[in-house]
Amino acid sequence: MDNTIQPKNNILTVIIASSAGTLIEWYDMFLAIILAGSLAVNLFPADGSSHFLETLAVVASSFMFRPIGSLIFGNIGDKVGRKYSFLLSLILMGASTFLIGCIPDFSSIGWAAPILLLVCRLMQGLAISGEYAGAVIYVAEHAPANKRGFYTGFIQATVPIGLLVCLSVIFVTSSVMTEENFNSYGWRIPFLLSSVLVLLSYFARKKLHESPVFEELKKAGKTSKSPVKEAFTTKGNVKLMLKAILGGNAAQSSVMQTSLFVTLFFMQRAVKLEYTTVLLITGVVTLFSAFFYQYFGALSDKIGRKKVLIGGLISSLILIPTSFYLFMEIGNPEGLTEVHAISTAATLKIMGISFLLSVAGAATYGPLGAFMLEIFPTKIRYTSMGFAQNMGNGFIGGATTFVTEFIKTSFVVSAALTPFIGLAYPILLVIIAIIVNVLFIPETYKTDLTDEDNMETANSSISQK
Repeated sequence: MDNTIQPKNNILTVIIASSAGTLIEWYDMFLAIILAGSLAVNLFPADGSSHFLETLAVVASSFMFRPIGSLIFGNIGDKVGRKYSFLLSLILMGASTFLIGCIPDFSSIGWAAPILLLVCRLMQGLAISGEYAGAVIYVAEHAPANKRGFYTGFIQATVPIGLLVCLSVIFVTSSVMTEENFNSYGWRIPFLLSSVLVLLSYFARKKLHESPVFEELKKAGKTSKSPVKEAFTTKGNVKLMLKAILGGNAAQSSVMQTSLFVTLFFMQRAVKLEYTTVLLITGVVTLFSAFFYQYFGALSDKIGRKKVLIGGLISSLILIPTSFYLFMEIGNPEGLTEVHAISTAATLKIMGISFLLSVAGAATYGPLGAFMLEIFPTKIRYTSMGFAQNMGNGFIGGATTFVTEFIKTSFVVSAALTPFIGLAYPILLVIIAIIVNVLFIPETYKTDLTDEDNMETANSSISQK
């Protein structure tokens, strides 16, 4: 046997390199969402309209495009290798983010500005669609069977940490210049800075070897020759993807978007809190909730993915409407229409409520990576998991920020309900996910990733349930 065929990776190195890359990609993805206001001012016409909804639509386009990217990168990951796929996605993401920071203002190039933003966001959608699934699978295929949730939990935790880094960079950048200068050109700095982070992550990942599970499959000549075709023609696999989409990914993404970005915009645009107060609340909550993503992943190794996921979904169903009602009652009880300051006590109360909602989101996301990869066979795992994750997390759940804002501005309801009507979308997705999980999805946490026969038996049981 040629020992050079399967060089070993240290599990700590695998986790650090994979997590760092994924963290940076989430940082890149979130920048445009958080800076949507600045993008609207600079890249759209100054005609008296805010263009905030249009900017959110362009920003959300990256989530809409992710299912297509998942098939492209899934095909590469299942045919060529996990490592090659997520290296390529990292480069694409870094280039896209850097270019957003280089787009001239609308006053310079007219409608080419929002069009270029759209192109860059579509490229980002392609990139993140290959990144997340590749990183989770790569880590899981190195991890001991009884610690898959624990190790993949580090990948899950890159979402809040990526957001925290993003908020920190924006806060520091905006703090060292006037508001006018930041809105004029300072918003570009966080986008341009991404290129340095991407290069560091690329060289760290380049030193890694291929996943041992994939190498064994490749040596045995059992890799898929047509992963995309097999993902949609393998008996029962389409049903598996539908259950993964509706039973976890769509709701998880919607809960995460609601606890992070819908909350952020709600506190700014409905509660009318000062921007620095909103950043402080979001940053502190993100920092203290990050631990729970990995915690719930580890907990799912002990009690099962399904119990943790359903617990998070039920908690989210209760906390989403309750939290937003309390945000308004505590932050703006008098119904003020202008931006205002609030007391330290009120700020801490809002932080506490937002923290609970974020922890519920962590419970839905922490075990999801391990759950997703455990239901698909190795030879089409990247493609199947990537498509299901990006349809649910990207296309359906990823639209939450835009859809909630669209519902709020398009449907006529009583003044008391107007700020909250958009929450109907994430609540509906959570209800669907609870029903699908309870009725149709069995437990997966004892699945053997290396035994294709066991996988086929398990998948047959899932598809028939």
